Amino acid sequence: MAEGLYRYKPNATLAIVCAGLFGISAIIHLIVMIKRKAWFFTAFVIGAIMMTLGYIARFASARKDTSVMLYAIQSLLIILPPSLYAATMYMIFGRLVVFVNHPSASLIRPTRVTKIFVTGDTLSFLLQAGGGGMMSISSMANMGQTLIMVGLACQLLFFGFFLVMAITFRQRMLKSFIPKTGKYNWHSLMTILLIASGLIIARCVFRMVEFGLGRDGALMAKEAYVYIGDTLLMFLVQIMFHFRHASRVFAEPVGNVGGMKVFSTSNVELGHVHPQGPRMLHKHDSYEPLTGPR
Repeated sequence: MAEGLYRYKPNATLAIVCAGLFGISAIIHLIVMIKRKAWFFTAFVIGAIMMTLGYIARFASARKDTSVMLYAIQSLLIILPPSLYAATMYMIFGRLVVFVNHPSASLIRPTRVTKIFVTGDTLSFLLQAGGGGMMSISSMANMGQTLIMVGLACQLLFFGFFLVMAITFRQRMLKSFIPKTGKYNWHSLMTILLIASGLIIARCVFRMVEFGLGRDGALMAKEAYVYIGDTLLMFLVQIMFHFRHASRVFAEPVGNVGGMKVFSTSNVELGHVHPQGPRMLHKHDSYEPLTGPR
């Protein structure tokens, strides 16, 4: 057994490699967000930056594995980002429901989706942040660990319901025969949301079991478990949205009027739903002549 705060000798090289990978992904997401003015992706980008800083802190902690402060910082910065990923995914779902103009297919009104789930996500975030802070104080470490578990349980509860809602929405949409046109269509984005949701839930379960077993548990005995049960899953979540970014989907043509392609904006606003069909037409739509068969 290694001396220090870890039950193993942490791999500094692996930590800095992960920091580099998450960092590159974070920069790309930041550039795309600014370029396409996809401000609803802000929480996701912040989460990606935090994850990068978390592995930089883990690198420092690996080189000085007796520092309680470094251990707590890296733990906190790696544990919290999934809550920010989730917050963005809630906002994407709400906008997606509006985009296809089928609010009745959602179990919850799109105007309420973000409010309800982000509220739960914020509660989870604060509980985990508070628990992480307590873990840096030796006398409050056990209480901090318990608080993190409560936060993870809260996240699992809300995200589990979100997954059920997303699956239900997808099934209802498929029965409605809404067209799936273009490379970046609503169905491809919905698929990414479902896969990402599954990965975050799996990671949440892993962390709950890890903290539940405690320091003497099997999951804290080997570093590989953390990189497989957390790092890999969250990196996949970040990477997936490079290939199917929500702002590209919302910019796809959603119909045509009088021989003109209709493009919805990347800034779909909740509540602006038109009563007829899956096409959203408003003053911000842009038009392009149809040059060939669709």
